[in-house]
Amino acid sequence: MFIRFVVGGDEEDHRQLSGLVTEARLLRDRNELTAAEEEQLEATYTWLNAKLPCPPFSTAGWSRNAVVWFKDSAIESIQQMRILAALLTQHDCPVRMLRSRNPGKVLYEDRYQVVVEEWKNL
Repeated sequence: MFIRFVVGGDEEDHRQLSGLVTEARLLRDRNELTAAEEEQLEATYTWLNAKLPCPPFSTAGWSRNAVVWFKDSAIESIQQMRILAALLTQHDCPVRMLRSRNPGKVLYEDRYQVVVEEWKNL
């Protein structure tokens, strides 16, 4: 099973929704976070950067539709995403957790995540 966290309502097409890392960064860039929230966000980003391999988005030539899904075995990474989800929820951003056995055409895979071009229907 694969898991992806997105910002958007249930009625919105999952392929059009942003991920939590992007949305949290936008909140920070708009100066909408308290100092404590910004510190928590930076700690989460630091953890993700240190513990999670970075897929080669900038050099792979993937389409803009390529997105990351976590393997359900990536428990610690998913916990970090839940921290971001809580932060976004506190700022009235609707967070959804998507699940799929086959989220799309796999472009990249490591032990924690896959990058896929998502299918229309999950």
